[in-house]
Amino acid sequence: MVTKILVPLDGSPLAEQVLPCAMTLSRGLASELVLLGAVSIPSDTEEILDKAGVKADALLEQLKAEANEHLREVVKQLREAGLSARYVVHCGPAAEAIVGYAEQMDVRQIVMATHGYTGPNRWTHGSVAERVLQSASVPVLLMRVQEAELSDLRQPMCCQRILVPLDGSVRAERVLPAVTPIAQALGSEVILFQVPIVYVSGWLTGEWFLPVQGVLASAEQDAQVYLSYMATQLKQQSINASTATEIGGVAESIIGYAEANHVDLIAMCTHGRTGLRRWTLGSVADRVLRASSVPVLLVRASDR
Repeated sequence: MVTKILVPLDGSPLAEQVLPCAMTLSRGLASELVLLGAVSIPSDTEEILDKAGVKADALLEQLKAEANEHLREVVKQLREAGLSARYVVHCGPAAEAIVGYAEQMDVRQIVMATHGYTGPNRWTHGSVAERVLQSASVPVLLMRVQEAELSDLRQPMCCQRILVPLDGSVRAERVLPAVTPIAQALGSEVILFQVPIVYVSGWLTGEWFLPVQGVLASAEQDAQVYLSYMATQLKQQSINASTATEIGGVAESIIGYAEANHVDLIAMCTHGRTGLRRWTLGSVADRVLRASSVPVLLVRASDR
């Protein structure tokens, strides 16, 4: 069965900035691209339309027709670029439509922008992306888009280096099954990354523990041993894996390393264990996503 990559689009050029990324994944993973449009009219807008004598159903059909026309043209361009692609349009709230389709149709992952234009037939992608991430059972690749012209669909995104932050927990390692097939298909280098953190009881100030410099060297050594072990596991799967550590704030170190080392994709779990040597990966992932200039692949890890 052909797997699918779901690409939610709202008709805006901003949202379509994810297409080169989706194209790269589609080619490498031999997956079909499914472009999804969702149209709906908010209840407060329906009240305004009703007072103005405009039928909401008629407007909804118009929005649906516009979405079909637009997505049909995008699919045409993708097929001309040699990709397997199709589109669907659902009526209803965007986040619910995205998650529902992904659950029912064997979707491998979701690729979407973190925000887009707003308006009658536009989504506020920040809130939509957040709700999708909270509910989706498949990996979600998010790209923080900017005001710029849409890239040429014939120019897929480069994905030579993938940065995978790990905190030493089993839960954080659950991002690896999502990264492995991408790295194998695209020949990407996987960089396993950790920020060694040392906490000492009695040095708590507010919400922060103060690191003790005297034991940082030992913590770095422990981190390197752990990362080297994990890298060996990846190399046994014919993946080019390397390791790196940095001292500093976790999110800041991840972002800084990615920018300084030409990283094309950051992949991480949305949270990890807490405790003396764990990150709160929910907050880390959130800060990375908000500040990173490269796409971020997020896997919502659970206790199971």
